[in-house]
Amino acid sequence: MPISQSDQVFSLVKSLSKSEKRNFRLYAGRIQDRDSLRYLKLFDLFDKQAVLDERATIKKLGSVSKTQYSNLKRHLYSQILISLRHLQKEKKAYIKIREYIDFAYILYDKGLYMPALKILAKAKKLAIKNHTDFSLLTIVEVEKMIQSRHITRTNTESIETLVKRASNIGLTISNRVKISNLKVLLHRYYIRYGHVTNADEEKEITEFFEENRPRVEISELGMMEKIHLYQSYVWYYYILNQFEDCYKYSLLWVELFESSEELLNRDMGLYLRGYHYLLTSAYNNRDVKKFVEHLDYLDKFRDEQYHTFNENNKIASFVYVHFGRMNRHFLEGSFDIGIDTIKRTLNRIKRYRNYLDEHKIAVLNYKISWMYLGNEMYKKANNYLLEIINDNSTSLRNDIQIYARLMHLILHIDSENYTSIPYLVKSYDKFISNTKDINEVQIQALEMFKEISKAPILERKGIYKHYQKILQDLEHQKYARRAFLYLDLNSWMESKVTGIRLSEILRRRYNFEEYLRM
Repeated sequence: MPISQSDQVFSLVKSLSKSEKRNFRLYAGRIQDRDSLRYLKLFDLFDKQAVLDERATIKKLGSVSKTQYSNLKRHLYSQILISLRHLQKEKKAYIKIREYIDFAYILYDKGLYMPALKILAKAKKLAIKNHTDFSLLTIVEVEKMIQSRHITRTNTESIETLVKRASNIGLTISNRVKISNLKVLLHRYYIRYGHVTNADEEKEITEFFEENRPRVEISELGMMEKIHLYQSYVWYYYILNQFEDCYKYSLLWVELFESSEELLNRDMGLYLRGYHYLLTSAYNNRDVKKFVEHLDYLDKFRDEQYHTFNENNKIASFVYVHFGRMNRHFLEGSFDIGIDTIKRTLNRIKRYRNYLDEHKIAVLNYKISWMYLGNEMYKKANNYLLEIINDNSTSLRNDIQIYARLMHLILHIDSENYTSIPYLVKSYDKFISNTKDINEVQIQALEMFKEISKAPILERKGIYKHYQKILQDLEHQKYARRAFLYLDLNSWMESKVTGIRLSEILRRRYNFEEYLRM
């Protein structure tokens, strides 16, 4: 998409904070020529609009041709980015380092190689402190270039030292590239295939991991290489459904960030992501104590540090914290209290809708549906499930689509809308049958719904008991356990058999009363 397109320029303007807008106006106001006044006027027009209206914008700009208008937008876009760069360079070390490198090149081109070396020394010190090895390699290479062409007679690093440092940095970068390649490939695997569902898939991903895992000693790695390696292990064990090991490496990932203030400031988003997997692993392990402790910490950390977050970190923290809050309500069965959480979640979804991918929105809708269903608010649960079911985009994994349909059948049973169930069972059976990698839990659940849809009222409890035994056995099978993390069918079945509310079943099952007494 070319940067002159109006929606892109408009989006950038609307993303600015009050301080960033003030900074831009000060920056643009330094040059009082005709062009600067025009793009500043365009900025003000965009800033005042809630929704882009190009016709009104062009009219208020006065006599401008299409070409002039396009150039004006392009110029505005670049000037905003330049002003943001100036504003961020004292806050973001990597921007300051690149500026130092640029200054060194300019000084060298002027024949001022001694000042160039001096400024490179500043850049090197900052790069080492902030673990920016790619920039550090550039700095060392520029130093080598200057030292090899000029007799500087300075107390800067010797050629031998520079060569050794460059070799070490090169090895570090090589390790980082290999490890980050593994991490990205594992991530792609998960997006394509999800979690392993049988022994053949487990063998495939294990062989892939071993073939691509760099043979390195962790003690010899730098901090960023360690983080990338821990991420790789998190993804590997996450795909394997081995959440104890997933928790272990998530914790190492998080603790490494917490040991370095520079690292935390450099990439807060990666730290928050690590905490998300720490929470997810504790939740999947049904370790209530660890889950609640980590969620309380993340919630507090977010409140205290929110003013320092950039827009990406605000969005990520919203997703991770709100996922965690809803998961807590599911563990303790507090669907009634969780409804208040949903109100804030919906406000955030509305605010960040354009920045969230379809997968995250679908997962949020899925959790919201379960919350409403558990609180017996069937109409609202139905609305959010239909958003997932009616989504025909290819971005959603089939498992979310399948579990949404199974939950939709649960909703109709709980709301005693039995007349719709035969039609829905037929429709969903066709959808699920055409889906690859369907698991035994989904097959048995669908069979149960088929029988329930045809059975007289007095026979339904017997059907629930029959399938309850089947599903309880499946929950202890290695490749079937994952399904119950998506949809807690066994807790729902117990509720149907005993007549006890689902919220109370969950509270007893995960021992929240015991935890609260600790």
